[in-house]
Amino acid sequence: RALTFAIGLLITVGTLIYVLYTAAGFALLPVAFIKSAPAISAPTLTANTASALEQNRERQRQLEGRSAGSPEGLNSKDRRELDALVREERTLVRRERLAAEASGEHSHWLVKTWMKIEAVFRPLKLLGGFVLMIVAIVVWVSMLLTGIDKAKNSVCKTRCGYVLGHINILNPMNWILVKSSKIFPIDYVIFLILILFFFFSSVIGMASIGIRFLWLRLFQIRNGHTSPQALLMGTVMLTLMALAINYAVAMMVAPQYSHFGPQTYCDKPLSHPTDQPDCSEHRKLRPCSETADSQAARNVCTASVGSTFLDTITVNFSFFGAVDFWAQFVFLAVYLIVFVVSLFRVPKLEQYEAEADAEEEEEEGLLASTGRRFGATWQDITGRAKDYGTSNGRGARQNDTE
Repeated sequence: RALTFAIGLLITVGTLIYVLYTAAGFALLPVAFIKSAPAISAPTLTANTASALEQNRERQRQLEGRSAGSPEGLNSKDRRELDALVREERTLVRRERLAAEASGEHSHWLVKTWMKIEAVFRPLKLLGGFVLMIVAIVVWVSMLLTGIDKAKNSVCKTRCGYVLGHINILNPMNWILVKSSKIFPIDYVIFLILILFFFFSSVIGMASIGIRFLWLRLFQIRNGHTSPQALLMGTVMLTLMALAINYAVAMMVAPQYSHFGPQTYCDKPLSHPTDQPDCSEHRKLRPCSETADSQAARNVCTASVGSTFLDTITVNFSFFGAVDFWAQFVFLAVYLIVFVVSLFRVPKLEQYEAEADAEEEEEEGLLASTGRRFGATWQDITGRAKDYGTSNGRGARQNDTE
């Protein structure tokens, strides 16, 4: 009983995290696949960036020429414009470098070949996004129908955590799994894809929302920029969400398949208690369920260990069962809101995200990088400063002009 209480508590805590992160990721993962294709090609981005950079530098030369011909220098308006142009130039130079990396310029031929292969298979990625979106909608409908069925037809409602004796409303995902189990191993493949979909949705939701306490963002999950503390907390949260996913799949997504799979029993009445039921001529096969009370069902039907353990938790600790059950409706609501918003929200272009990562990397390199700290120490010892190239030169030239 102590073990069931501990696992039930962990499942409930994981469910509170699951309704936010997994629900958001469940809607964002298919959309991320669909919107993964860049809105602008790398060659076009390179050409546009080079043109904008040339115009920026031409305008800077005009302002510097105006300053050189005037004894008073630039007025306040032109000075502000020149400062804005210098900041824009820094951004355009960074974007030009990122565009060169995206196009594979100065890269090995293997890298360029891999980029070409990615471009060729990009339509399959878009198609996979639409397939995942359909799967997510089917799962959402299945959970909604099971939730309504449990709320309406549960044998003991809140007293036993809304345990359902047998399915009264058709569940699409449960029906697909039960029917596909007749052909091995299709049901195993579908079930594995379903579990992986839930798990990767949790990861995507955590990466999109970040690790938060209420409305405060504690840590952000970003490629190559995640702190060790965020990785540790993220691992703990994923473990708790995995427990919540076990409950959701077994109790909401496919309850019949998770409990008894494709098991059936012969409901033909027996003339003698010791006789074996024979349904070869009379089609009276019924699916196994919790409320099946015939002797044939008790002899044949065997519930899975995982579903039995979850039923034990919900029956012995009905509070956990009730919280976990009603939290599934919160999951459905969060999914619906995020899904609708993601369909109509203007997507952020990839180059701006890459620029933010590059800018953060430069700031980390300047302020917190160990390599830079050793470099600064070496410069102090030798008494020679490192030449940082054109950016410092331009800054010096700007200071001389001012």
